[in-house]
Amino acid sequence: MFPRFFFDVQGGPMFSKVVTDDDLAVAVNTMREANTDLADYEIKDAKGGFPSSVVDSMVAFANTSGGVVILGISEKTFDSVDVDVKMLQSQLAQAARDRISPSIMADILVLHYGGRPVVVANIPELDVRQKPCYIRKDGRPNGSYLRTGDGDYKMTMYEIDRFMENQYRMARNDVAIVDEATVNDLDQMLLNGWLNIQRGGSFGGTASMSDEQLMVNRRVLAYDAQNVLRPTIAGLMALGAFPQKFFPRLNIVFSAFPTSAKGDVAAGGRRFVDSRNIDGPIPVMLLAALRAVSRNIRHGAVVKGALREDVPEYPLAAVREAVANALMHRDYSLDAQGAPVRVELYPDRLEIINPGGLFGPLTVDALGKKGSTQSRNQFLSRILEDVPYTDIDGQVGRVVENRGTGYAIIEGSLADALMDPPVPVSTLSEFRIIFGHRRMTEQEGPSYSRDNMRQAILSYLAERNSASTSELANAAGVSSKTIRDYLSGLMAENLVEGIGSKYSPKRRYRLVASE
Repeated sequence: MFPRFFFDVQGGPMFSKVVTDDDLAVAVNTMREANTDLADYEIKDAKGGFPSSVVDSMVAFANTSGGVVILGISEKTFDSVDVDVKMLQSQLAQAARDRISPSIMADILVLHYGGRPVVVANIPELDVRQKPCYIRKDGRPNGSYLRTGDGDYKMTMYEIDRFMENQYRMARNDVAIVDEATVNDLDQMLLNGWLNIQRGGSFGGTASMSDEQLMVNRRVLAYDAQNVLRPTIAGLMALGAFPQKFFPRLNIVFSAFPTSAKGDVAAGGRRFVDSRNIDGPIPVMLLAALRAVSRNIRHGAVVKGALREDVPEYPLAAVREAVANALMHRDYSLDAQGAPVRVELYPDRLEIINPGGLFGPLTVDALGKKGSTQSRNQFLSRILEDVPYTDIDGQVGRVVENRGTGYAIIEGSLADALMDPPVPVSTLSEFRIIFGHRRMTEQEGPSYSRDNMRQAILSYLAERNSASTSELANAAGVSSKTIRDYLSGLMAENLVEGIGSKYSPKRRYRLVASE
């Protein structure tokens, strides 16, 4: 029996994907059917000894989501081959411990396939605070890899920088000084509104600060090397008159596509149903993005009692939170400043994408759960809490709450609309949230709506002595002509009667008194 080596140089729970002969058979048969390695598996025949490229795969697995190295299986035929098991075990263990930084936990064991021993190394994903790991002799810039598809790919400096931000949680790109900007590039109305809110809720030290001190301490402004006061990226994005003067792609690109696949051309040669760049500070872009989405989706209605409830294809409360989060948590580093936030509407879904994945230890599984908030842009987030904002429905509030409720609002809004939960996808370079298209409910069908409209009119009149056509139309959210059609039918059934001249614009209606 071959010995099993286990090195837990990091501590923490053991990770293992292939631990039995049956597990190995399933993995190899899956690769045989695909005729290639898979994202979670790397196989090598290793007849000539320990393959040097295996170390790349070990690093890539540790930096991505874990995986399995299998030595002793042919990459061409997927059959087992004769290998030096003892040597391969030793080399895998030495690589995990000495050739990779930080050293990784490798569960190394010998299984059997096709009547021969096969060496298997289960490589777990590293904690985000330890990424990126890399091959020691190559150094971090040249020895860091990610696993994509069936291959190992050298990481870019942008990807390495994002890992380092997560490792030290020291992202401060939002407080970088904008060298060409001046205090005059702030929007005076937004600034005054922010200052008023600051003053209205000031306690402790901020109450005695001057406006300039407050703006510096909140990092709206900062002194440059020449001691000149200038806006930061956070100050410009939250309170600037036109941030795109300095950062043309720190904006939103809205696109409505005619088909479910980006790039497909619909009938008539159309590639877009609607497409526009949305500029301005975050409060302005947020409202404009909501209007763009609202303009391009259908709005159904369910009549309940005496009121009409608008039911858009996508709950605007959920869209608002997703767009606000994208603008607040996006990556503002130099390498990402050329990438906008994207709002993409398809016939079957809505996607909201921002540069930069989830920050710190936060994972997609933890989104919306207690204690799961992490902020890449701490100062921008804090400023936005006190920036006044009027929503698409006229509600007055703040751009964001920052109370850990944003994702819960998204989930709750979708659930209330009888929609599936959102699908979050996070990579190093971007975060994407996907809303599936809402299906029409029975209550929105034409027969239900017609009967409900009749009942709504009768309920409305029962609560009041009388009502005009315009009052009923406003309450139901339909045209006056539609209301007149319903009223004619109800009067023909002797359920409703008119008050005053039939042709008078002031004519009102009431229920017929029961005998």
